[in-house]
Amino acid sequence: MHAFASRLLLPDCPPLQARAARYTGPGPVPHTRLYTAPPALQGAMLAVVCRDTRGVALNDAQRLSHFPASPLVCLSWYQDFDSGLVQTDASGASRWKPFTASVMLSGSQTAPTASWANRPGRGGMACFDLDMAQQLFGLDFVPAQDRFVPALDVLGPAWEPLCHALLAADDDERTLQVLHQHLTPRWRALQGKASNAPPSLREHGRHWVARLGLQAMQWQQTLGTRQVERRIKQFSGRSMRQWQGMVRTEGLFHAARERRAQGLPLDLPGLALDEGFSDQAHMCRAVRQITGFTPTEFARRFEEDESFWMYRLWI
Repeated sequence: MHAFASRLLLPDCPPLQARAARYTGPGPVPHTRLYTAPPALQGAMLAVVCRDTRGVALNDAQRLSHFPASPLVCLSWYQDFDSGLVQTDASGASRWKPFTASVMLSGSQTAPTASWANRPGRGGMACFDLDMAQQLFGLDFVPAQDRFVPALDVLGPAWEPLCHALLAADDDERTLQVLHQHLTPRWRALQGKASNAPPSLREHGRHWVARLGLQAMQWQQTLGTRQVERRIKQFSGRSMRQWQGMVRTEGLFHAARERRAQGLPLDLPGLALDEGFSDQAHMCRAVRQITGFTPTEFARRFEEDESFWMYRLWI
């Protein structure tokens, strides 16, 4: 497969915290869409994200993308551009670490991440629950936790046709067709019948933690409490308490968005109590852990910054 730049750390990217207004023209604007899983893949895949900036005059800072800490396994692909993580070195300077393949796989992320594209292009991301990804691909994704790795290094040659087809798809419709073509037969063989209707994006996190809790109860039949805690962390990358905190924070984002849509003030102390935090300081710490920003700064960037397009799409 096409390999990206071989340099490990490059200085020519904007600062990680750079601000850039949402692009509104002139000319074409970014095409950004979120699709829930096609009917045949409901239960196997949570969502598909597609973004196309070809022909869009984005500046360097507008080509940054910020992502939250997340429990999801993601298969991502990049067409016509190089992408990679933006990291901060010991001196505080931002450095770009290009991905080494045009199709990458990432496991659950315990901290927020940011990526940068060196030019406009088209990309996408298929999002899976950890346990569903393990069933679908027949693999253990624990080694990919907190990492981005070339997809075929993990998936193996059997999935090379899927990766090539995703890179060849030139629009959203064809992307969804490719995922359906390559994943549905495998999912049907695993399920034997249609799966139950999946939860909404807002309820997805709570649904996942509930499933993990049921798994923990099964382990408790043969293991001690500490062994179960270790098993949960080995399986999912986090403790049950950490998962519960992440789900609580995700609910906070949706509640804040609803207040904004209704024209109501943000009211951080009230939101903190409504969503189960002990106080506003507890809520602020949780938001910073998930996004890297305080609630006030996050709300400002959510509304104003091009690089927060993923948050606006998901919440």
